[in-house]
Amino acid sequence: MCKEDDRLRVLNETLALPRADDAKRIAEPEEQRTQLVESLRGTTLNLKTFLPLVVKYRLWPEFPSYYSRRYLYEKQLGRENLRRLDAEDRRNIEQYIRNIHTMEQLTRINTNLRLLRKHQAEAAAAGTKAIDVELVRLRVGDLVLLTFPGESTVQIGLDIKRASPHELTFVAGYTNGYIHYAPTAEQPRNMGRSQEDSDCLLTPQWHGLFEAKALEMLRAL
Repeated sequence: MCKEDDRLRVLNETLALPRADDAKRIAEPEEQRTQLVESLRGTTLNLKTFLPLVVKYRLWPEFPSYYSRRYLYEKQLGRENLRRLDAEDRRNIEQYIRNIHTMEQLTRINTNLRLLRKHQAEAAAAGTKAIDVELVRLRVGDLVLLTFPGESTVQIGLDIKRASPHELTFVAGYTNGYIHYAPTAEQPRNMGRSQEDSDCLLTPQWHGLFEAKALEMLRAL
């Protein structure tokens, strides 16, 4: 039910968050990249020969290289030419597929390394170990909005809403600037393959500092 409420309050504060040092995080994927490159193995195939070959072996796995009568004829003569050809083709197909998966991993690693090096260079140029961010608390009637200039994960917003003394509390990211991805303190311990894992400027300690300041601002209403 709607009711009159003319409350409008705004609070603006600056919070210093610790900047990450990505030197170690750069070294680890570089080593992994070297290992992946070493794992690549040559085959007799290229893309033009791989595609029709893999289709044949997936559609007709029992007799992929010729009609079945030729296989039966060779078997009657005690020959294994087609079977040996099939075994060699299958080895090349599987290695080619392994190479594709390896190259996909290399593509992800290279993308993430470029992000990490970019942020490391920006940190060195900044000459400070902290990033100042602007937080705004806005109240319009019963609705309370807290802003943050980054892409914080869903869990952070849920935790703040759960701890807030106000029922209608909302957290808005990408506001008054952009400091890239902002994961929880736990998430960096389980690094995945996504780009976001390497697109973070902050140390894990930022999480506790931000939540403490957010709740302080919300309770000050």
